[in-house]
Amino acid sequence: MLIILLLISPNSSKDSPCQSLNVSLTQKIDNEGFHRELKWLLERGPTSLQCKLAIRLDVGPEMYLNPDQIADLNRLGHLSVLIVGDVDVEAPAHLSKGHITYIYVPPFAERVSLNVPFHLRYQRAQISGGYGKVIVNKPSVLALSPQSEIKAPCDISNGVLCSWRNVSYQALFDEVELLVPVGDLDDYPLVSIVTLLLGCAGCIYTLSVLSTTPL
Repeated sequence: MLIILLLISPNSSKDSPCQSLNVSLTQKIDNEGFHRELKWLLERGPTSLQCKLAIRLDVGPEMYLNPDQIADLNRLGHLSVLIVGDVDVEAPAHLSKGHITYIYVPPFAERVSLNVPFHLRYQRAQISGGYGKVIVNKPSVLALSPQSEIKAPCDISNGVLCSWRNVSYQALFDEVELLVPVGDLDDYPLVSIVTLLLGCAGCIYTLSVLSTTPL
């Protein structure tokens, strides 16, 4: 009897609906300029609705998710997002580090829409100006799986690590490359001279006012 149970147990695990998922992901980016929004539509089969899924996005140094903005969306129940890593929203791209984001998919729905706001960072100025490139990394889809070796937070509380596995999914989108305007170094000498002259003029005016004001 024990031998039969041991033989059945692995097979039942392999036949679990969470082991063979049929998932597709559509991605669209809305808005222009430095403030954008990732729009995902995740679709899965009806037999896997009880499986816990999450989307992992590796965010490069050229962009960021605002922790305060994400916290508000979490609090209002619009999203369930965890940011792993420190995020300096004021730093330019060349002084920033990337961070990892987990977007937890609401359960028991075949179609789930997720709208995640993100922001592009200012990039270092270059000769002749122009535009810098920002690559939006392809997201990974994870499924909770006790037998897997990938460790990631169970939920947005980030209190406990769970075992997850990568899910192969149908990506209904192409790789995204965004453009962000950068400063023009050709104008640097002119800007420096004008700034210096304005600073000197301000100092002279301040001294003249102080010298004519009775103590």
